[in-house]
Amino acid sequence: MLRRSLSCDLGGPLLPPLYWRERIAAVMRQAHLTPSQIQTVHRLYLCIDLFELETQRKDAADAKAESETPPVAAVGGSGAT
Repeated sequence: MLRRSLSCDLGGPLLPPLYWRERIAAVMRQAHLTPSQIQTVHRLYLCIDLFELETQRKDAADAKAESETPPVAAVGGSGAT
């Protein structure tokens, strides 16, 4: 469910990474987890970290591309009659 909710199909994650971090932390506080479950929790945190890293990289690349794009010239703007 976590991976699917972070897939950004609609322009952004269905449930943000902060939601998942809080949800996982709550589960860890309320339950005694087996070693296998703890490993699963760590993998979920890694999925969230990877999503956030990819989002930061994409945002940085978009900002760089936007700053390198030359301005568009005005259309039909000679003004002479």
